[in-house]
Amino acid sequence: MSAYGGVRGQGRRFKRLGGVLRHVENLFRRQHRATDFAADRSRKRFWDGFYSYNTMNDIEIYKKAAEILEKRQNIALVTAISAIGSTPGRVGYKMLVWGKNTDTLGTIGGGSAEAAIIQTAGDILPKIQSTVLKFEYDGTENDQKGWCGGSIEFHLETFDQKSLPLFKELSTVIEKGDKGILVSIISGNKPPNKILLKNIEQLDSATDINLTPETMESVKKLISRQQPARQTLGNGVEIFIETISEQPMIFLFGAGHLSYYISRYAKSLNFRLTVCDDRAEFANKERFPEADNIIVENFDSVFDRIKINKNSYIVIVTKGHKDDQIVLEKAVRTDAKYIGMIGSKRKTLMLLKKLKEGGIPAEILTRIYSPIGISIGAFTPQEIALSIVSELVKIRRLGDTPESGHMTLTFPNN
Repeated sequence: MSAYGGVRGQGRRFKRLGGVLRHVENLFRRQHRATDFAADRSRKRFWDGFYSYNTMNDIEIYKKAAEILEKRQNIALVTAISAIGSTPGRVGYKMLVWGKNTDTLGTIGGGSAEAAIIQTAGDILPKIQSTVLKFEYDGTENDQKGWCGGSIEFHLETFDQKSLPLFKELSTVIEKGDKGILVSIISGNKPPNKILLKNIEQLDSATDINLTPETMESVKKLISRQQPARQTLGNGVEIFIETISEQPMIFLFGAGHLSYYISRYAKSLNFRLTVCDDRAEFANKERFPEADNIIVENFDSVFDRIKINKNSYIVIVTKGHKDDQIVLEKAVRTDAKYIGMIGSKRKTLMLLKKLKEGGIPAEILTRIYSPIGISIGAFTPQEIALSIVSELVKIRRLGDTPESGHMTLTFPNN
């Protein structure tokens, strides 16, 4: 079950309370457990979360690609398609290259590998082709090759204006929050071939993809885990599969000072945003220009106007505890991935007691993250907003795992 968000991993405990509060309190108590990133289990958890690859920054790349193609300029799209060992870039990283000055957007890890790829992309921009480039990070202290010790492969594809519809469609799918599957055929020195599918069932009917039952089963598992992956088909053709996941939506209940800063941080991290408040002078486009939706409505009826699913994040920062209680009572009855509420321990426990007395099982109340946010010693509204958004990112990437400290290394004795 979910731990008590603002307390989890920080070694703090609730004071013992009598009666029903004691039961609720015990459900929330957690002891601090430092995460050792050197341990296989923790490392696997981290990268599993990382590979919940969900086009966080792809939309900017696809939009820019469409913009450039509309100007009848060619583009190069570079994607990291496989990695072994330690590398600066990760599978799924993307970079766009265009123009005489080899302008770029995005990154594939930086460093000497990225510089070399940019130069290569610039050289082949006039052509329409795809190729695979491998980079080894086996350098020494006397060169600039990198010391990581791993290797990474990049799929370099160049496109002209004929591919404009593909990049427009990719941008639209992501912007609308829709789902999809992008399949790239990996073929050396041939024109690029990308296929955008709406769902996994369309893989069976895709004429350019010949999947054996075994490969199809493997691909379905990767897609269900939202992991970008390279696969070899029965006929020897290689493909790279990426899932386009629904962008998470934050429902921000309350349009005050905290929400003002939360919205700006969250939007820069490619969360979609819906702002709800009963005050039009606060909930408006002037204060929240980045919001996808703004709803001015009483909190007891606003849930009738919104759709909350397992990819929704509820942040409760209303103007008072009465509105907090109204929203919280409705929020715990939804499938939201995250429910967080601002407030002290005392206020939170009082609200939890009321909800439990109202018939909501204590087990359901463990979903609530309150006090909200990751403990960073936040003081100003900007810092508190940062701690809240940091918790949203943590839930998005790592799920409900104990909070981790700074990554450390163990040095050998010799």
